[in-house]
Amino acid sequence: MPFVFHRKFTPPQHLSTLEQLKYTVGILEKHRQEAKVLRHDTAWAKLAQNKLQKQAIIWKKKYQEEKRKNGILRKENNGLKQEIEKLTKTNSRYQVSLFDHGNFKSSDSREKKPKGGQLNHTDTNREGQVRFPGYENFPRKRIYAKNCGHCGNSLSRVDATKQKLLLDIVVKPEIIQMIIESERQWCGKCKKEVIAKGEQTLPFTEYGLNTFMMVMILRFQAHCSFSTIPKVIGAGFGLTLSRSDISNMLKVAAKYLGKKYEELKTAVRNGEVIYADETGWLVKGQTAWMWIMAAEDTTVYVAAESRGKGVAEDIYGSSQSYCMTDGLKSYLKIIPPHKHCYCWAHMLRFSFEETIHCKKTSDAVSLRDNLVRIYHLKRDFPQYSKHQLKQVLESELNNLLKLTSGEGSFKNIQGRLKGQKQGLILSLLKTSDGTNNLAERELRTMVLNRKVSNGSNTYTGMQTSAVLGSIIQTFSRQKQNLLTELTLHLQIGIHQKYHQYQHLAYLDTS
Repeated sequence: MPFVFHRKFTPPQHLSTLEQLKYTVGILEKHRQEAKVLRHDTAWAKLAQNKLQKQAIIWKKKYQEEKRKNGILRKENNGLKQEIEKLTKTNSRYQVSLFDHGNFKSSDSREKKPKGGQLNHTDTNREGQVRFPGYENFPRKRIYAKNCGHCGNSLSRVDATKQKLLLDIVVKPEIIQMIIESERQWCGKCKKEVIAKGEQTLPFTEYGLNTFMMVMILRFQAHCSFSTIPKVIGAGFGLTLSRSDISNMLKVAAKYLGKKYEELKTAVRNGEVIYADETGWLVKGQTAWMWIMAAEDTTVYVAAESRGKGVAEDIYGSSQSYCMTDGLKSYLKIIPPHKHCYCWAHMLRFSFEETIHCKKTSDAVSLRDNLVRIYHLKRDFPQYSKHQLKQVLESELNNLLKLTSGEGSFKNIQGRLKGQKQGLILSLLKTSDGTNNLAERELRTMVLNRKVSNGSNTYTGMQTSAVLGSIIQTFSRQKQNLLTELTLHLQIGIHQKYHQYQHLAYLDTS
């Protein structure tokens, strides 16, 4: 690289020509020495520059990688914020939903009744004769003390007594153990063998009818697990059972009660309103679904592997009933629009979830409060006929659909209202409270069984739970004598499958 002067060099003019030449040569020599140092420093500077450039490239790559990771974390953070907001809505919905608006309003302390018996109420004391007709004819047992428990002094007998009613159960751990001998008789008319069967016996098992019924009651009404039932049966009745015994009994009982289960399905489909819902189930750790179809006095559970529309179609069948649902899409193409009722509780809960973080003066909150007011029209104006109520509901909901707002929560609530308007009106016209709470309450018993047993080991076991749970829950809701009804329908099921059990059996007393 040539040396460039930034200004013109002129030697001192007062020197002679020879001296000027020497002066100029000296200056050149000096610059030559400095050029060596500059070349050396320049070489090291280039090496340092190359090193820094490489480091800059490395740091640039690290920066871009961190920027990419930061972008991913930002997206995850936004997703977590949305999830937190969703969970917050879900956790808060029972606190701020219907309770604060009078549907299930908590009682004020001023409304609480005083403890004890109420004025003008019928006597319900366990000691009273009102609760136990024929109380004076109960067997009596008179007891007395011979000595004072405080000082040991002997006591004399007296005529005065104090009565105490005793209600207790008999714990008798003794089981019935016998051999039933059935005569092998012959019918001369139909030319068939006749073998009488005992009324307490069941085909192909040594366990009797009472044992079967007690196992079913403990499982589906007391919600006992398979490990608890043998303990109760053993302690209370002295009969030793295993988990496999319990499983086999329930499976056999479901087979005998299968026809009654189908009759319950038909009864629900023929009712005015079907309340439908579903909950998760586990079959050996795999996800399944327990559906419910309920009427005012009948409950039917349906075991299914999915939550699809095929199950909804099987449940509704060819029914002409109105069907109350929570808005699950599986029902949309199955249930005719003019028969589909939507649950107001779900609609209002959705509205409260959407407005949890909204200001009280927002359009969404105003829309939500108007929905609550409309829901209570049936309760607040009992004098309305169904026709009048329908007209008022149509007018009120149409007015809400005409409103406009730029708020996202407002649009979400209004969008759901638009799709469910006719079903929401139908639910208030055809049901007592306009909600699907009946199905959810009835489904709770199966949820308890699922939590106790963690589901089922097989799909057949899940179907068994559906059949027996339906029958026992229905008998309980109808306030029938559970043991009497179970005995009757078990015997009917046995007679239908095994005709030899149709022969009446008589005890040989000779």
